[in-house]
Amino acid sequence: MRRRSSTFVFILILAGITLALYWPAGKFEEAGFDDADFTQNPDVLSGLNAHSLWWAVSGTAAANWHPVTSLTFVVTHQLFGANAGAEHRVNFFIHAANAALLFLVLRRMTGATWRSALVAALFAWHPFRVESVAWIAERKDVLCAFFVFLTLWFWTLRQEKLKAGEPKAGLFFALSLTAFALSLLSKAMSVTLPFGLLLLDVWPFQRAADLKVQTWSKLLREKIPFFVLTVIFCLVTFQVQRGQHATASLDELGLGIRLENVTVSYLRYLGWALWPTHLAAYYTFPYDEHFYLALWPGWVIAGGAVALAGISWLCVKQLFQRPYLAAGWFWYLGTLIPVIGLVQVGSQGMADRYTYLPLIGPVISLVWLATEIAGRKLFYRNLLSVVAIVILAASVYQTRYQLQFWKNAQTIFKHTIEVTGENPRAEYILGLSLENKGQTAEAMVHYRNAITSQPRVKEAFYAMGRLLGRQGNWLEAAQTYGIISENEPNDFNANLGLATVLPNLNRLDEARAHLQTAIQTCPDDAEALNNLAWTLAASGYGELRDGTQAVKCGERACELTHYRQTIMIGTLAAAYAEAGRFDDAMATAQKACDLAAKNGETALLENNQALLKIYRQHLPFHETTGTSQ
Repeated sequence: MRRRSSTFVFILILAGITLALYWPAGKFEEAGFDDADFTQNPDVLSGLNAHSLWWAVSGTAAANWHPVTSLTFVVTHQLFGANAGAEHRVNFFIHAANAALLFLVLRRMTGATWRSALVAALFAWHPFRVESVAWIAERKDVLCAFFVFLTLWFWTLRQEKLKAGEPKAGLFFALSLTAFALSLLSKAMSVTLPFGLLLLDVWPFQRAADLKVQTWSKLLREKIPFFVLTVIFCLVTFQVQRGQHATASLDELGLGIRLENVTVSYLRYLGWALWPTHLAAYYTFPYDEHFYLALWPGWVIAGGAVALAGISWLCVKQLFQRPYLAAGWFWYLGTLIPVIGLVQVGSQGMADRYTYLPLIGPVISLVWLATEIAGRKLFYRNLLSVVAIVILAASVYQTRYQLQFWKNAQTIFKHTIEVTGENPRAEYILGLSLENKGQTAEAMVHYRNAITSQPRVKEAFYAMGRLLGRQGNWLEAAQTYGIISENEPNDFNANLGLATVLPNLNRLDEARAHLQTAIQTCPDDAEALNNLAWTLAASGYGELRDGTQAVKCGERACELTHYRQTIMIGTLAAAYAEAGRFDDAMATAQKACDLAAKNGETALLENNQALLKIYRQHLPFHETTGTSQ
């Protein structure tokens, strides 16, 4: 009874301090990147229904397939509506649960209450956790970890039942496998967990102490279902990310720079874990106009590789005396493999969120080693307690400091630029967030930084060209789009942008040519099709309009979004009007009005109501010459 009450107290302390630490995030805005893939997704906005459930199961978001994560966004929107604060709170409640679960799992495995509590507290309160918890889109991180800890909990219970010869071992095996599947369905980063289960056989379960081939063969065979799930999800994730063009080819990013980044990342994560300063939302690769630069001098890379190999060798050498060193260290090395950069997804060099699960391993190793060194001598144990309290207090302070930068996209990326220096991706996202706030002059400054820094961000050219067009700076807008078109003649966005701005410079023949290229190269992407349909339906220049083609593009855009995006339904109405199908135009515009009213989209409602009045007069809508989308 006493043990249970003390466990309950530890859980309350861990979860309570974690919630208090992150509670200010309940007033934060969205981060401005990836969040909209969930919070503004039309299927999520439609609430809990058959269509949104099908999207959660079959759809992708932010170049990933994670149906359990997607489903949580549908449910939270159903419960709380469009509420960034509520989405944040869901994240840090899951994180608090993870702290409690990690403590329970470690204590159950090892019987060490205080050490388990210290590891769980360091996990929950370290500033490296801020990105995973305070970024709405990273719910997949905390949710994946939740099911990983459940997997370990059930697996531990299975080991206990096996040892006692009880018949329920099979039940807990099934529960563990189910929890593992749910972790993969939340985020595929947990694919290395079967190898982690083998590490647990080394320590703390000590099922592989003899290192015999027969023993390891048996341990491997029992985990075959876990490895099967790993293989399946590796293949699915790779196909999804390649299909979304999220992975870099070896031509784009060579093996040499990848291996350099692997070495640097392993060491820098450890360094930041010990001294967590200058953390940022986006770390870019050093780059110049022609090739990626070495991250560090060659001797540093070589020294880092030797350091990693040396630590690994020491852990193996201590395998029989201190098996927790190998278990913790190789947990770190292994769980980082999916995101360490061997398969490069996205353009970042590193990310704080990638450490959510991996750094648990080194923390366990250090806590157990420090406790062993302190031994039973009261002075050393008291000293260790003081050091632990200081480290925890410093972690809480630094986490609260880091958390303040996640209030909104502006604070996040201003801080990122301050601590990382030249960072074109951060400049672009900051510019986009400022433009959305109506601060166009400041946005333009950051767009210019993004296109003059390295690596130049293509999206910044599109954003800058669009903004220049809205301001009537037609020549500069054309020059901006032209930089991309010159290097990539078939780039859809650059061609559509040129088709929009060139008529204002009396270059209609060129505009028509670029529009034809845009039609031929338009991807099967809802946003691209919608933008093309609008130009074909509503351009102020008759030479660029084509009602039939506009309807084709508009219908496809609406099909891809299941007729759930107001702006695309409104575009389709304009396309019908341009094609002379006014009954369809009026009916579709009314659908856009109804959907806008349902979703609380005031501006879109007013706009579509005005367009509906035009269609009722059997007239199409055309933009005023000299305007740009």
